[in-house]
Amino acid sequence: MKASWRSLAVRIEKKKHVLFCREVTNMDLVRRFLRLNTILAGMVLRRLPVAKLLVFLSAGLAMVFLVSCSATCRKSTETVSSRMQNPFFPLCFEISDSRKRSLPEQVTMVRSLGFEGIGYPLWLDDSLDKNLKIIDNAGLGVCMLYTRININPSAGQAYDPRLTNLVSRLKGRSVTICVLLQGLPPADARGEAKAVAILRELGNLASDAGLRISVYHHKNDWTESLLFALKVVEKVNHPDVGVNFNLCHWLMVDGDKDYQPVLRQNSAKIFLVTLNGASMGAKAWTNGLIQPLDQGDFDNGQLLKVLREINYRGPIGLMCYGIPGNALEHLSCSMKAWQKLKAFEDR
Repeated sequence: MKASWRSLAVRIEKKKHVLFCREVTNMDLVRRFLRLNTILAGMVLRRLPVAKLLVFLSAGLAMVFLVSCSATCRKSTETVSSRMQNPFFPLCFEISDSRKRSLPEQVTMVRSLGFEGIGYPLWLDDSLDKNLKIIDNAGLGVCMLYTRININPSAGQAYDPRLTNLVSRLKGRSVTICVLLQGLPPADARGEAKAVAILRELGNLASDAGLRISVYHHKNDWTESLLFALKVVEKVNHPDVGVNFNLCHWLMVDGDKDYQPVLRQNSAKIFLVTLNGASMGAKAWTNGLIQPLDQGDFDNGQLLKVLREINYRGPIGLMCYGIPGNALEHLSCSMKAWQKLKAFEDR
């Protein structure tokens, strides 16, 4: 009799394993529950009194209820995680702001509009800690800090020697350090060896601080083309060195190409994205390739769709360079457009 009960327990465990270790729908649960209880009834009916049998079957019902709840909770979690949760932040808005706001005024305004973070040039002087504290006190994250690198072999230092210490002081922050590679014409072969070496050096520096380095492709820079920047990063072959996708510079340099396969094929190396409103075919920055998010005919909704498809979790910057007038006004319009885009993508 004891051996028979052990055999029964083994068979029950096998059925439970099937229920808990596979993705199942609610209908699957019902069908398997019915099959399981049919088996249990046949095995137990001759061994248990009716009262104990009812208790046993009730336990089975409880088990199925728990599994069903687990499946429902998992589905709910997947729905939430599929929503766009990328930090959204403005950059370069202070350059053309007609109000000439101070840094405390800038961050207060940005926070009041609902942005999660902000982007600035990397302060290479003693103001770094003071400025970071101002941003922290406003409740904003520092999403991006950018600096310039000279990759010309004939140049002296490639970057400011203070950069090494500053990067280590950023440890613990989820900031991406963007580098603009300059000093030579676009894609000039003379810059490759130095650029690769410098990016590896900076990548190691960033890794020690828990940060990442992202090549900022920019019109007229050595890496003005995203496609060329990706080739450089591939040669660098460092886990913490990647690239930006800067919409306005993509449209200016490679606007005749489709960006979507580029993002899909290089998703692991896209560390930061900047977007804005833009008019397709334009050749001017202001009122052309850089506009508030509610203007222009570029389909930013499709861009966000692709970013979600490739599971991009990094920050998304709002490029504001050269947008004239009161920054409060165009940032407000862009935030409203962003909320509409997000609501559409989250459906």
